[in-house]
Amino acid sequence: MRRSVSPLRRLPQVLLVVAASAAALAPPGDAAAFLWPNVPEQIARALTSGDVSERRLAATRVGELAPETAIGLIQKGMSDPDVEVRLHLAGAAVRFRMPRAGDLVIEWLGEGDARLRLAACDVIRAAPTDRSVVALGRVLGDPDPHVRLAAAAAMGAAGLPDAVSPLLGHLDDTAPEVRAEVARALGRIGDARAVVPLIGKVQDSVPEVRRATSRALGELGDARAVSALILALQDASQDVRVEAVTALGRLRSDEATSAIADLVAASPGAAGAFGGARPADSSASSNDVREAALRALGRIGSDAAVKVLLAALAKDDPAAPRSAVRDALVSAGKLAATSGGGAGGAAAAGGAAAASAPASQRIAVIPALIAALAAAPSGNTAAGAALVLGELKAREGLPALVRGMQRGVVPLRHGLRALGALGDPAALPSVLELLGDADPSVRREAIRTATALLDPARPDGRAVDPARALLVDPATPPDEKLALIQLLGRTGSPRAQAVLLPLAKARSAPLRLAVIEALGAARAAEKLGAAVDAALLEALDDESADVRLRAAVSLSRVAGPGSARALLQRLTVAAEQDRGALGIALSGALSRAGDGKGATEKDPSDPDLVRDVAAAVASAPDAARDALLEGLGRMPGQAAGAALARMAATAPIDDRRKIAEALAGHPEAAAALRKLAGDPDPGVRASAIWSLGAVGAADALPLLPPLLRDPDAAVAGNAAGAIGRIAGRAGLPARASAALCGALSDARPYVRANALAGLTVARARCDGAAVRDLLARDPAEAVRLAAADHLAQGGADPDRRALARCASEDRNATVAARCASPAAPPSGAEDVVVFVVPFDAGRGDSARDAPVPRAPFALVRADGLMRLGVADRRGELFERGAPRGPLRLAVPAPLVK
Repeated sequence: MRRSVSPLRRLPQVLLVVAASAAALAPPGDAAAFLWPNVPEQIARALTSGDVSERRLAATRVGELAPETAIGLIQKGMSDPDVEVRLHLAGAAVRFRMPRAGDLVIEWLGEGDARLRLAACDVIRAAPTDRSVVALGRVLGDPDPHVRLAAAAAMGAAGLPDAVSPLLGHLDDTAPEVRAEVARALGRIGDARAVVPLIGKVQDSVPEVRRATSRALGELGDARAVSALILALQDASQDVRVEAVTALGRLRSDEATSAIADLVAASPGAAGAFGGARPADSSASSNDVREAALRALGRIGSDAAVKVLLAALAKDDPAAPRSAVRDALVSAGKLAATSGGGAGGAAAAGGAAAASAPASQRIAVIPALIAALAAAPSGNTAAGAALVLGELKAREGLPALVRGMQRGVVPLRHGLRALGALGDPAALPSVLELLGDADPSVRREAIRTATALLDPARPDGRAVDPARALLVDPATPPDEKLALIQLLGRTGSPRAQAVLLPLAKARSAPLRLAVIEALGAARAAEKLGAAVDAALLEALDDESADVRLRAAVSLSRVAGPGSARALLQRLTVAAEQDRGALGIALSGALSRAGDGKGATEKDPSDPDLVRDVAAAVASAPDAARDALLEGLGRMPGQAAGAALARMAATAPIDDRRKIAEALAGHPEAAAALRKLAGDPDPGVRASAIWSLGAVGAADALPLLPPLLRDPDAAVAGNAAGAIGRIAGRAGLPARASAALCGALSDARPYVRANALAGLTVARARCDGAAVRDLLARDPAEAVRLAAADHLAQGGADPDRRALARCASEDRNATVAARCASPAAPPSGAEDVVVFVVPFDAGRGDSARDAPVPRAPFALVRADGLMRLGVADRRGELFERGAPRGPLRLAVPAPLVK
């Protein structure tokens, strides 16, 4: 029986099993209420009725309509004499982010009903125009404080410099919530005229105003605010102190280091000026203040700041998976690396105020950490310094780290953890010495570290003998034996494979599974290759589904060309075989099946094998057809691509969908993909367009922009991704901008998200204000994540301010984290098999025990692009050349509103 799997589980480098929300596999009709074709006409007619109750009911239903229909009705109904009708239509305009809707409600700002004035502010905030934002200035004097607050928020969200003067005139509003919102708005706009007036509000009588003012001064990035913010570090409200110290970090002012150090020195939970109690007017604790101070020091990164952080390591717990002190030192180290140790780089990262930390005050963090290890630090300090060196990948720190472990300065467990993070194979001998340590925790960490330092693609036999000695030692605990088997597999050494082969029939199920997986870590040497293949082929007959699956994965990674025919025979002829496992094994084996009889240097195909696989497709059962088609896609050479192209002309829908996916491995068959891109079936079109994005040249670009308007969201979304991929490879960012900038206003979230990701991949740009608007206002998480990645690529000051606001204000923790720490561009690629298994988030368990055939999916790659479509008849999809990094399934496109 198949076990339930976690939402993100990667079997070594080949198989990814992803559990999606069970709702994601519901039929598309469940996504929204079904509307009969005549309903839009009925709603339109009701909106012109003389019966006000009928118009009100119709106005409540406008939000159910398609955006292109709803927007026209909203425009006509905004002048309705009934207040309730207009309010409902205003809500729909906000929901659809109706273009230029702000101009339609300017007259509402003078209405006697405060609800209309509030609604007008909300509409302008969602869809601002220059004229409507300027009109908000007079509403800042409205008698209703709720209206004044909404007006200030809308002006800040619009970000127009013309709003600065009216806002400055209301910094002394009688309502403290309005004063706070005015301060926030001025920070969002980022105009230097606001700095001096805001400095005067740092001492406001209301904590929330002081807090908003401190944040705004940090966003403005002007060094004139430093003195006022240092005073704010003594504020009675811990919330204000958090914002003040965060703002000083953004300013990167070394002048503030001494004052910030006092916050770090205060022990969490201690009494006194920075005690652990939470005042009634604060949501932050003393721990929050201290962590904010550490982050600020990491951003300042000066000599004095780094010294404070190094001293703080003495009270830090090196066993904790994460540490605010270590994170701050890593931040300072990365800052020093990007700035080159001088102020010029710092200014590029943090604005004009960053120049307050001149080159003479900055420090190379890595030498400071190395010097700390060379001294006589406490165990905590040494462990922390070692872990930071590891996280910074500072290979120049390896000698000092090893010497510190040998001297007993660096605790062995933490030193090994640091060496693993460092990733330098030169550390392997020092790690292997500790495989037999008397302390079990040190031994386990040594095994983990040695495993991390090895790469099967670069065979390294140094670990074989010590690992084998421990493996045969009866005193070695079972869990360590399993880890040692994994270590032997990672060596990629023929001697290791010779050790593992006799254990392939072990009685212990966990041991046998570990051996089968280890044998699949690297292709065996010629003398052992046949024996390894034979052992794995035999495991395909095992009674255990887990053993069969593990053997299939290993065969898919290492099976030689000679095994492909045996697997083909078993898949198409033997009735009692596990065809799912055989399909996984065969498609991988076929990817290495070349140089057969008839192969040439120009075309490495094995034409006889291609012919046999293609012939088998015609007679194979559904359970095997997709595996065969996938195998042809993975086979090298033109013959396999030509066979797929021939089959596409007459194949049924399921076959065409898989053929379109498989052709991503055959650039020479791009013409077949162009034909499939016009297929009547949207699933076929979606697969073909995605594959065209993988192999198409610049001459394929004219085909794709019209497909952005395809009624199927998966087709349109994949078209956006394909444009970005092709334009990126061809070095044509302007072509990507011309095609994708307009798609940022598409009503479908995944089309907007893939348009943004496509622009990022192509290194193309649109109007920065439009992307910042999506980050701030778009209701879809996928769009805001893509906007964050796109803005992080640009690096302009307005983009950095938008990311900082998102990090502190977005209610979605995933989006806020992405804005705070943008994802690094992925490096390298790998082929990945994905099975779509429903996952019940409420139960935290697998909703079914097998992948779901023809399940709709949305696969989010490490580069931010989403592949949209329908899984094959096995509930599987094959993603060729996926960027290395996390992969996840999101809710499928048909279910996203």
